Amino acid sequence: MMDTEFIPNVKFSSISEIYPEINQLEQITRYKSLISVFEKLYNRKPKFIARSPGRVNLIGEHIDYAGFGVLPMAISRDLIIAVDITNEENDMKVRIANILNEKYPSKSWEYEGKEKIVEIKVEEGVSEWENYFKSGYKGILQHLSLDKPKGMYCLVDGSIPPGAGLSSSAAYICSVIIATCFANDVKVTKTKITETAIIAERFTGMNAGGMDQTVSIFSLKDHASYIKFLPSLTATPIKLPSVNPSIVFVVANSLITSDKVVTAPTNYNLRVVETKLAAYHLGKSLFNNPCENLKQVCDLYSNSEEVSIENLIKLSNYVDNIYKENQEGFTLDELSSLLNLKHDEINNKFIGKFPIRANKFQLYKRSKHVFEEASRVLKFYELCLNEDKRENIVKELGNLMNESHKSCKELFNCSCDELDELVKICLDGGAFGSRLTGAGWGGCTVSLIYESDIDKFIRYVTEKYYNIKFPNLSKDELENVIFATSPGCGAAIITNL
Repeated sequence: MMDTEFIPNVKFSSISEIYPEINQLEQITRYKSLISVFEKLYNRKPKFIARSPGRVNLIGEHIDYAGFGVLPMAISRDLIIAVDITNEENDMKVRIANILNEKYPSKSWEYEGKEKIVEIKVEEGVSEWENYFKSGYKGILQHLSLDKPKGMYCLVDGSIPPGAGLSSSAAYICSVIIATCFANDVKVTKTKITETAIIAERFTGMNAGGMDQTVSIFSLKDHASYIKFLPSLTATPIKLPSVNPSIVFVVANSLITSDKVVTAPTNYNLRVVETKLAAYHLGKSLFNNPCENLKQVCDLYSNSEEVSIENLIKLSNYVDNIYKENQEGFTLDELSSLLNLKHDEINNKFIGKFPIRANKFQLYKRSKHVFEEASRVLKFYELCLNEDKRENIVKELGNLMNESHKSCKELFNCSCDELDELVKICLDGGAFGSRLTGAGWGGCTVSLIYESDIDKFIRYVTEKYYNIKFPNLSKDELENVIFATSPGCGAAIITNL
């Protein structure tokens, strides 16, 4: 993973460096429209545009915050921000607006000094669009510690459907961070930007992992990324198998929206807590050494920081054995007895400021999913590295995706009826593998097919899912809910406007 200073200068005439050929004319029109609206709104021209892509996770769901590697790729859908900066010395005001002004009203705020920077109000069950901007802004300025950051005029446009599991929130925050860096003429490494973005998303009330931010910043065009978080953050570009006919991934939106912030107490944040509780207990039972995450359990078990498929499977079997008397979860009282911790100690150690609600904590199901999903990521990665040695590589990759969805559904309980139905339809329509992607509880599926079958596959899924459940979707709307994608590039600054 190259950790060069991140001040990219991708010329507008070289938009092919960012987007696949089939999307380039559409994107040129989009950028011109953004600039035009910016000029009408602010009566000035933007100096640059910051963009960060969404991502689709090919395999490795809900294991990044447990410390294990994942295998996502950037998509062409992204979030872009047109920006102009103020030259007045004492103007440090930030003004933001959105192309969808009726849905996302314009906001502004003043810089409140190095200590506070900006106030972010987080209410349980409420997701405010400006909080994502404020979070990225606050996160990077905490790192930069500037006396007088530049005031900014900003106009936002996103093509990543929110709540679809394609990492719209991380793309938003990453775009804000690189925009703020560029506006203030500071150089920050890609690793530092990624680490800042991970921390910054937590200001919104989300206990973020790290996969989304890493792929948004580090991705290379035409490559997926094998991302590892421990012992340090690394992103290894990896070519997907070159087969004939060539393969492609189709993203299909279930149109069931899951707002991670609103549902976090019973979904995302709860899963983070459950994996940490499992790590504490497994480390204690195996080594008399409570662990911070399940990757640390694996490291101690292997006596190495390198993860192996063999040891992950052994740990999965151990989980079967240690939780054989209780595979349906522990009440808080039972958990207190199991861990030898008082209720307030559990709250302080594992929950903290991130709210959760649960009747039972599922240590068995969550830990088993994590260990087995981590093994599937390694198998997927090794298949891509050794494609010339595997005759049925496309089927093998598809099978791993299918196993992943089954585990997300049955062990991690992060699927929903509509996602399960959509996965089945995709498989019936010819996909080699199909699975939910992203946090789950709604959002998208990703399916592996031959590129030559794109039109036929999309027609089938449209007929069996969208025409029945959402018969009033227009052609343009359908193109936004089901689309083929190949690996795209990561975040960029475009200055030649």
